[in-house]
Amino acid sequence: MKNITIKKKILLCCVIIFTITNANAQFHYRSPLIKIKVDVCNYYVTYTYKFVNDTIKKEPYYDKQALEIGDSIIKYSSIYVDIRDSIFIEFSNNKGKHRQNKNGSDGINPNTEAGLKANEKAIYEDYYVNYPTKKMLSVSTGMWGKEYLYEEPVPKFEWKFHPDTTTILGYKCMKATTTFRGRNYEVWFTPFIPIRYGPWKFNGLPGLILKATDTKGYFEWIAIGFEKPQNKDLYVINFEKISKGTHFVKTDRKSVIKLLHKRWSDPVGLGLSNLPDGFRGMYTLSDPLTSAQVIISHDIPSSKNVQFSYIPIPELE
Repeated sequence: MKNITIKKKILLCCVIIFTITNANAQFHYRSPLIKIKVDVCNYYVTYTYKFVNDTIKKEPYYDKQALEIGDSIIKYSSIYVDIRDSIFIEFSNNKGKHRQNKNGSDGINPNTEAGLKANEKAIYEDYYVNYPTKKMLSVSTGMWGKEYLYEEPVPKFEWKFHPDTTTILGYKCMKATTTFRGRNYEVWFTPFIPIRYGPWKFNGLPGLILKATDTKGYFEWIAIGFEKPQNKDLYVINFEKISKGTHFVKTDRKSVIKLLHKRWSDPVGLGLSNLPDGFRGMYTLSDPLTSAQVIISHDIPSSKNVQFSYIPIPELE
């Protein structure tokens, strides 16, 4: 019996390791039908988000993201996500007809179709200020086919100012540093654009944040474009509509952090918890952030002996 258990664990490890690089994925996506227009976009800032996928190899990956400032609502989200989702809708409208994607394989690979490179990822995390609740920050995280939503008061950062200056996008920027939820950050903001926000959750400085990095080198946000669009609508996820679905989970920030940690510490358990009700047989799940794919079965229990390299996240506490 002991030998059988050991063999099963070895087989499971091999399956997981193999599928990280070879298996076809079940992709996470959001339908444009769940999005609604709530504001107009007065300022549109484009950022490149660089992050490492684990703390061992420290390979850099990139997402293109946007900060949209409306009359009352602020939104920060991935541009690559919108591109991927449009590919899914195009495929769905074609009623799933068999076809070859751009790399010659069967079916559809939204990353390939969207022109994303191997080191580019679409991060399914949206951040909203004043939506759906005023004076609150809402975060929607897409993970393993589910959408996790939590709200918290808009975070308050304790900033320390420094005399250093630099230039980004032609704007003179000043340096500020802060410690936030277990990590130390260095940012550059410009008082010549009087917007008290920036990428991710950063806010509270007397000017737009154009660059932010953590001191360990795991994360970097840097502005690559700034514009004042004309007649651009600001769309958000219709939480009231998706809350009626089975793939929507209203939770809290600490619970989402636990799930993000579980991506590396117990990927099998996380996969099993997302199996369809009453499912029997084998199933493939894909993590849109890490690209890790796990083939799991209803008769293989969660095993914390199967772990990936540590996947860093911006918030540790």
